[in-house]
Amino acid sequence: MSEQFKEIIKVANNINPTFGEIVQSGMEYAPYLGKLYQTIKVNRLIRRFNEHSEKLENIGQLSIDSRLSAEFINERIFPIVFSDLFEEHEDAKINYILTGFENVFIEENKHESLVISFFDTLRSLRYADIKRLFYFSNIIKEPLFSFLESDDHVLQRNNDHKLESLGLVSITKMWSEQEKDANKEDVRINLYGDRFLRFILEKDILEEYLSNK
Repeated sequence: MSEQFKEIIKVANNINPTFGEIVQSGMEYAPYLGKLYQTIKVNRLIRRFNEHSEKLENIGQLSIDSRLSAEFINERIFPIVFSDLFEEHEDAKINYILTGFENVFIEENKHESLVISFFDTLRSLRYADIKRLFYFSNIIKEPLFSFLESDDHVLQRNNDHKLESLGLVSITKMWSEQEKDANKEDVRINLYGDRFLRFILEKDILEEYLSNK
């Protein structure tokens, strides 16, 4: 076992011994352990563990009382979570990855294909895409203004296309309006988008989202 491998387990154990057990077991099923020798990514992962230690400790506590099987968590779900924590470039997305993992325990979600689909979708989104989805969902109240044909405007249109292509939203437009900017009143959160939001949102924000539906 490499020293970097040991350091990751040590940090996880310090956060919560049960979480440390999940890390140690789950890493054995991760298909990319050779990449652990990439020191920058390892150090980034350790920093993320430390920055989100409170949430990770809660995940460890939830796992103790969970009726989900250790095989389901350690062999199927955690390797995906670990890979995303290790590879994700945007720190702003880490809390959504961990909240999704946390909600697997809270909701006792045994639907493996759906959980994996949620993580696949989250991996495909950038933080800017998520903010745009939050705007359409009334989680963010202020309009995300951008000047016409500015770089921000180009990015915003790409956000909208991506959200629609991933099945999160439907945007109403006439055939002659294929390049029309999406206004909030033109956008409907799809069933999959609704379930995805429930997956990545923490309790207080989820309650706000549901109250605005």
